[in-house]
Amino acid sequence: MEPKEKEAEIISEILLKAASEPEFRNSLIRDPAAVLEMYNVSPQAKMVIKRTIIDLTQ
Repeated sequence: MEPKEKEAEIISEILLKAASEPEFRNSLIRDPAAVLEMYNVSPQAKMVIKRTIIDLTQ
């Protein structure tokens, strides 16, 4: 699997987890940097996740 494909898969997993697990979603909203440190993704991927979470919570 290409690195970008793997990263896209991880982003998808994080967003699906946020959609299905309220506690995880709330942690991601409160402190996205801390939660995303657990994942091996690029800074760009972390920004995509943060923006997506912000968009979904507005």
